[in-house]
Amino acid sequence: MSTPAEKKSAPEGKSTLGEVTALAPPERNASSAKAQAEAVRRARTRRLIKRVGVFVLLPTVVSGVYFGSVASDQFESYSIFTVQSSETRPTLGVEGILAGIATGTTSSHDALAVRDYVLSRDMLSRLDREHGFIAHFKDRQRDMLSRLSASASFEDAFEYFGHKVYADYDQTSGAVTLRVRAFSPEKSSELARSILTYSEEMVNKLSERERHDRTAYAEADVKKAEQRLGVARTAIVALQQKHSDFNPQATATSAMEIRAQLEGEQAKARAELLQLKSFMKDDAPQVRAATEKVKAISAQVAGESRRLVDPSKPNGLNTTFADFEGAMVEKEFAQKAYESAMTNLELARADAARQHRYLAVVATPSTPDESTYPSRVRSVFSVLVLSFLLFGVATLLNAAVREHARL
Repeated sequence: MSTPAEKKSAPEGKSTLGEVTALAPPERNASSAKAQAEAVRRARTRRLIKRVGVFVLLPTVVSGVYFGSVASDQFESYSIFTVQSSETRPTLGVEGILAGIATGTTSSHDALAVRDYVLSRDMLSRLDREHGFIAHFKDRQRDMLSRLSASASFEDAFEYFGHKVYADYDQTSGAVTLRVRAFSPEKSSELARSILTYSEEMVNKLSERERHDRTAYAEADVKKAEQRLGVARTAIVALQQKHSDFNPQATATSAMEIRAQLEGEQAKARAELLQLKSFMKDDAPQVRAATEKVKAISAQVAGESRRLVDPSKPNGLNTTFADFEGAMVEKEFAQKAYESAMTNLELARADAARQHRYLAVVATPSTPDESTYPSRVRSVFSVLVLSFLLFGVATLLNAAVREHARL
């Protein structure tokens, strides 16, 4: 039989066992949750490592293999040139400053024009025709990523050309830096020298065209002035043949001098006649002789006057002089216009000679002794950084999408 104390203690023991039994499952749940969290964390770590390996390490390794053992060496030739003018100008004062600014602007325009020509399709076409540019970059001995596709069109080749030939213009010095890449040092130097030669030919053509344009208008004015002067001279010759007079002006001047001389003699004869009549009769021999002299001289004066101006004759000296006067005025204006045109032509030729431009090579194309492209270490490092950045951005975007989906 149990004592009252035992009976009293039994329920107490039973409640203690119940408490232990009730407390045991939460501890096991906590341990299980911790294990699950650790498993999830390990799974996430493994997935992260796999993603880093696939999206970061794998591209880096592939780029390392490509740039380290597959990528073909490329050699770059450097040269520097500028466009100069032989124009002489004052160096002091405001005129020299303004002339320097104008000349500098023109030279910069010429340099930019040459740069555009270097990077043009015409340059590619000539390089390919004379130096086999496209064939060189289609060489199957080069790696597939570096070379030009065998089935590439001319437009594809021109786009590829823009990645192998560079022309950078410096606004401070006005010089153009030319860089040409090729798969061999000799080819890069050859292409660079050819580009400079073709550019110099283009500058010479532009300069020659400018000189021609400057003198073309002046030469056209000279031709017009020559034609006008020739027409005026022909008109004068026709009038000389028509009126049978070489110089009507000289003839009229001579006739006027003769008439003036006769008028003087007439006045003198009349004075002598009046003097004789003052003490002699009209039928005196001396008076008659003086009278006849006056009549003769008056007849000569009238004849010379009719020679100068005679309304009854349409081809009189006055008409001839009027015709010749218009022709002579036209000839004089034509002569002055011709002289002015010749002066302008000489000035245009002198100005065109001063405007001569030429391509000045500051640094001749170099022949590289080692490859400069591709930059292997920098390229691999760039792939690593770019892959890591892209992976980070993709991870953040994925996390943002999942968080948005939970909400």
